[in-house]
Amino acid sequence: MNSLRMALDSIREKKGRSFLTMLGIIIGVTAVLVLVAMVTGYNSDMTAYYEKMGVNKVTVKFTWYDATRAPDMMGLLYDYGNNDLSDRVLGVTPDLSTVLPLQYGGTTLDDETVTYLGSDQFSVCSNYTLDSGRDILPQDVENRNLVCVLGSYVADSLFQYADPVGKTITIGGYPFLVVGTYYQKDGGTEGSMDDAVVIPYSLNRTILNSAYTNNIVVKVSSSNEMTPVMNSLTSFLEENLDSSVGKYTLENGNSAMTESNDEMTSLSVVLGGIASIALLVGGIGIMNIMLVTVTERTREIGIKKSIGAPRREIIGQFLLEAGILSSLGGLIGIGLGFLLSLILGKAMYGLVVLPGMGITLGSFAFSLVIGVVFGIYPAVKASNLQPVDALRAD
Repeated sequence: MNSLRMALDSIREKKGRSFLTMLGIIIGVTAVLVLVAMVTGYNSDMTAYYEKMGVNKVTVKFTWYDATRAPDMMGLLYDYGNNDLSDRVLGVTPDLSTVLPLQYGGTTLDDETVTYLGSDQFSVCSNYTLDSGRDILPQDVENRNLVCVLGSYVADSLFQYADPVGKTITIGGYPFLVVGTYYQKDGGTEGSMDDAVVIPYSLNRTILNSAYTNNIVVKVSSSNEMTPVMNSLTSFLEENLDSSVGKYTLENGNSAMTESNDEMTSLSVVLGGIASIALLVGGIGIMNIMLVTVTERTREIGIKKSIGAPRREIIGQFLLEAGILSSLGGLIGIGLGFLLSLILGKAMYGLVVLPGMGITLGSFAFSLVIGVVFGIYPAVKASNLQPVDALRAD
């Protein structure tokens, strides 16, 4: 307790110097927490984006050598997914889209609005949720009905928040009956995923002047079923696609998100390591100040040793002082790190981004260890002073 009191008294006596000593630790801890939190925030933002698009999807891409002989792969995969793989697959839909002008009354949308040509399972495959009316039905696809379902931005922009269901709009010059609307899922702004309209994919010949599908999305029930479903699709396609007519590739829709998570984890480690250099610099600052302190308190050390103070007591006193300085610096750095992470997270991602408990405790522990390690040399130097030489010091 006596050593603790003396260490605290020494820090209080020279507040300005003590703060400057802690500054390196404060900057280091703050930098580590903010950088790691920002990477975490970016990763969360990207993950949310992928989840909006819909996860657990397999995209089947076709390249046709002879389009005139191309089979109806959409129909074949739709039947296969909804029958043989019904316990593992939630839906199958084409990945077809174009940009067409939409018009209702005197309002026209023609800059960003995407027209998706989908099956009756488009919404489940693309993570849209029905808000009002109904979705595309199998008979709409079969009969090539001119019906559509609007994204929230399109519905609000064309109808100024009135109910659009039952109204007729013009898409690319064709009249379409609005049968439903989707809930907002991406901010409800121009150019977002809500700036979209869905029509039956069987209208592809009319809308896209094409009778075949190049890309098909298969929505899988869970991430654990991705590999089994991809294996089943491979076997099915090998049996049903003539290699002289075309070829196919399968893309795991979760790969991009997994790769992004891995990259962000690696980046977090790298940035955290770079920021930790500031902690080492802070430790060097503590060592320098403690060496100055030893010089200033040489006479005090000599008196202690002359009255029988053991060597370990001298070492303990200076190590305790170094540990307190680094600990206080770590605590201040944690406070600043949380504050800056909160501000930057809101400004950059619109999210509440805070450092995790693991990195917070790790940074504090590292700052404490740095202080103690760099305080060892000054403490040992103080304990090695000879009483006679120390008492002669001015």
